[in-house]
Amino acid sequence: MWWFLFIVILLSASALAQKQYTLKLLAVQENGNGTLTGSGADLFLELKEGTGRVFLDTYPVPKMDTQISTRFAKEIACHQYKLPCNRYDFIYTIRAKSNIIGGPSAGAAIAALTTIAVLDLDYHNGDTAITGTINSGGIIGPVGGTKEKIEVAAKLGLTKVLIAEGSAVPLSTLQNDSNKNSTEEYLNLTKYAAENLSLQVIEVSDLDEVIFHLTGKNLNHKEVQIEENKEYTQIMGDLRDLLCTRVEKIEMELYKEKILVDENVSKRVEEQKAKADNATLQKDYYSAASYCFTASIALRSQYYHQKKPSLSKLWDRFLKLEDQVQSLEQNLTLQKIETITDLQTLIIVKERLNDVKEQLAIFRQMPADTKNKGEEVYNLLSYSEERYFSAVAWMQFFSMSGKGLQLDPEHIQQSCQQKILEAEEREQYISLFIGENNLEGINKKINSAKEASQKNEFELCLMKAIQAKGDANAVLSTMGLQKEELVSVLDSKITAVKRVLAENTAEGTFPILGYSYFQYASSLKEQDPVTALFYLEYALEMSDLSIYFPEEKTTMSIIQEKFYPEVSWLEGFMAGVIITVLFSQIRFNKIKKYWKFLQR
Repeated sequence: MWWFLFIVILLSASALAQKQYTLKLLAVQENGNGTLTGSGADLFLELKEGTGRVFLDTYPVPKMDTQISTRFAKEIACHQYKLPCNRYDFIYTIRAKSNIIGGPSAGAAIAALTTIAVLDLDYHNGDTAITGTINSGGIIGPVGGTKEKIEVAAKLGLTKVLIAEGSAVPLSTLQNDSNKNSTEEYLNLTKYAAENLSLQVIEVSDLDEVIFHLTGKNLNHKEVQIEENKEYTQIMGDLRDLLCTRVEKIEMELYKEKILVDENVSKRVEEQKAKADNATLQKDYYSAASYCFTASIALRSQYYHQKKPSLSKLWDRFLKLEDQVQSLEQNLTLQKIETITDLQTLIIVKERLNDVKEQLAIFRQMPADTKNKGEEVYNLLSYSEERYFSAVAWMQFFSMSGKGLQLDPEHIQQSCQQKILEAEEREQYISLFIGENNLEGINKKINSAKEASQKNEFELCLMKAIQAKGDANAVLSTMGLQKEELVSVLDSKITAVKRVLAENTAEGTFPILGYSYFQYASSLKEQDPVTALFYLEYALEMSDLSIYFPEEKTTMSIIQEKFYPEVSWLEGFMAGVIITVLFSQIRFNKIKKYWKFLQR
């Protein structure tokens, strides 16, 4: 009966120990005169066997943003370290002595405690506190009332407080002076705490640093290196050649027809071509292709402005485009989608074709007198033609190899719906701080994703939902930031994207869009940091897309699902061990018998 005892031991080891994890929280409460006072609170977490659900118990009753931020923080931690969070239910408890301001300031602490609990790490839970938001990529963001929080930390006997990098307090706010100017001075909180409170205040940029200060462990200590995917580089280089050669062809067409290009347009085109050449030298072919695409639209629009085609000819152009789009969409239905590269190629081709269809719809809805004026119509037609051409060019990526995943319509639909839920949660969260009226762009993309889902256009739905979530994450990442602090946020985001890209590349699921957006964001970092941040958010979402799709089933897994669907991974492991041991025992007995036979 040795095997029975072995099973009992393994089952006992798999049971969750009833252990509670805790961290000190720092909060602020509002006084009647509009000032803030720091206060302490306690965060507790208990894990139970479950499916990833989140439960929150607080006293006093929290504001809605606390409930949402708790789920958000848990999700960030689970993705950051690929934790098996779907095996547990998370029961968070927050206890405070007074009503505290609702907000996301506990996000970093919740994400840190989630990581510590799932990995069961030893940590400092009595002398250290963390205050800050948690954003995509595990980036720590600043919060309000930081000075008051570190002051109360000293009173509570804490020795160390972790705050977001770049946290500083304008001196004008301490002096109740509302007249701010470009020479605004700030209070250095690290220096203030050391000199006045005998407290160590440390600025941290991401969750990795928080975990290190709490546990002494570097969970993501490996140097991040993205291995070049030569197949991607070759195809993207060819795509770049197509789009940049197109610029030259349009210029030649203008020259042959003796069409003079407006001086401002010519200058803009030359700027885009120079950017494309510079990006090409750095093997940043996606950015180069994007710059050439912009140049082609400007030249094509200039062509129509000079030629002034009649309304009937414009209709002919648009109708021809419509036929081309329908034909290409029909070809897409025959395309096998087996890898992340295939899926992302399908996503970007469909997005571009959808853009063309939207321009066609705008043209149809325009009043007749507007169509005859031409200017707006020429811009619509130019953009549509170049967008269609880029969709065709991206089809080359269907030839790229990659790791096989289960990318059937059912899984793509599920990922689309999941992304919509994630985007809606972010949108609701932001609206609590800046109001729904300021989120029109995000809401529009969410609605577009839902419309695409209703039409069974799940790939397009996925793209729109990812863009909506990325936009929301970008807004969250900049809340409370000073303008000059955006550079450090970009650097942290770049590091986060690099890590995710490296991990997925190593696993054979190279995300072509994630990598392309990462390169484009890097090229925009200096000249347009805000746009760069949005593309880094898109890159994060696209680079980690494979988490929604399981690997292709092996013969063994298919047999198990068909004949033993109720067998869990742990039971399968134990059964495998038992069978191996029994087989070894049988084999050993046979050898003994054979040896005795030889000795006769």
